[in-house]
Amino acid sequence: MPNTEIIEKITGEGKTGTLNDSMIKELSEGYKILIEKEFSSDYVKQCCYELRASNIYYKPYENESSRKVVVGENDYILIKPNQLVVIISKEKLNIPNNIVGKILTKGKLFSIGLLPVNTYADPGFRGNMGIVFSNISNNYIKIYPDEAIAKIEFSKLIEKVSQPYSGQHGYESEIWPIPVDMILSKREIRKDKRISSSQIVEISEMFGEKLGAILKRILWFEKGFIFSMVIYVIVTLILLGLLQNNLIETVNGIWVGVITNCVWLLGQVVINIIGRYKK
Repeated sequence: MPNTEIIEKITGEGKTGTLNDSMIKELSEGYKILIEKEFSSDYVKQCCYELRASNIYYKPYENESSRKVVVGENDYILIKPNQLVVIISKEKLNIPNNIVGKILTKGKLFSIGLLPVNTYADPGFRGNMGIVFSNISNNYIKIYPDEAIAKIEFSKLIEKVSQPYSGQHGYESEIWPIPVDMILSKREIRKDKRISSSQIVEISEMFGEKLGAILKRILWFEKGFIFSMVIYVIVTLILLGLLQNNLIETVNGIWVGVITNCVWLLGQVVINIIGRYKK
């Protein structure tokens, strides 16, 4: 019997709406529909199923060689501050052509700084879901494999769709698709007049004027440091040329002076930054 007919049989012919807990259990356990693999009745709630994290996640902004991460035994998924990751679900879905799955992030994750990303499992989708999480907090967040990370609601359509989902089916290829063509290249960034050539300006727009002001002060001290070093070396070499006595001792003296000036200037930079930050 086709999956769409089984849905009609379980839910009632002609009826539409969100499936309840008993329907989710019957379809998943008895027919391998909705949740095809790794189904657990413990994660069936009133009118949804809680998807769990697998041991695989992706860091889309990393190099291709380090983009995919497989979590070891007793280890956890790490989401750094202001980082975006894609966690692959443990469950494999099997969505008939007359069902749509609505995926919502769990509230407890939002409360610790994970931005909720809501998406769909389209009619005809089959495979593991990739669920996007963005950490907008300043905290390092850990999620263990098998931990519930999202809820999925299954809604029956008035009629089955005429064009079922036909893209990459879940995680079957074990490669999470990254639309790299949508990311600007370095050449495109240079040509776009809306993007400032000054990194300070761009950082200020992205992270706020406060951070931009701190970086300006750091760059100012860096330029002052380089200028001071150049003047110091030039003056020392001139004096060395005039004196031309005790060459080895003079060279050693130069290095001692350079190191002393470096330490002093570094201390001044740190003190200035701390003082301004407290204000």
